Amino acid sequence: MKTKTQVIAIAIHIINKHAKNAPSLYSIKHRAIQQLLKEGRAEKLGLTYSLNPGNTLQQLVVSIKIDDFLFHLPSTKEDRKTLKVIEEDPNHRNPKVSMPLKRAKHILEIYSPLPKPSGVHKRSIPKPYTLYIGLSTYLNGKNK
Repeated sequence: MKTKTQVIAIAIHIINKHAKNAPSLYSIKHRAIQQLLKEGRAEKLGLTYSLNPGNTLQQLVVSIKIDDFLFHLPSTKEDRKTLKVIEEDPNHRNPKVSMPLKRAKHILEIYSPLPKPSGVHKRSIPKPYTLYIGLSTYLNGKNK
């Protein structure tokens, strides 16, 4: 039987696999990992250089271990001050698991929901209709 941490790690892994095609999934992954770190069920191993840095020459990412899985998040200033750069094992692979994407999203949205917006909302007042006054009788609504 799988523990709650294992199920969440599997769900994060499935979300991570689909996130390149649906970038909005990265925020779900990020929230879930932050929640696991807060609860002490995940640990930051150190900083590693990204294999695919994008437009930059090098990018430091934080390696995070959850159960048997290894994930990466962009590093923050605090991470770069407190964590050491480590060499990542090129032979490490996350375990092969399967779970429907819909179920993975559901698990993570229940585990780490979006923060509720504050109760103060500014009501938008509809703009009053202004009658066009110009040279055109057509736009003024008057017929000849």
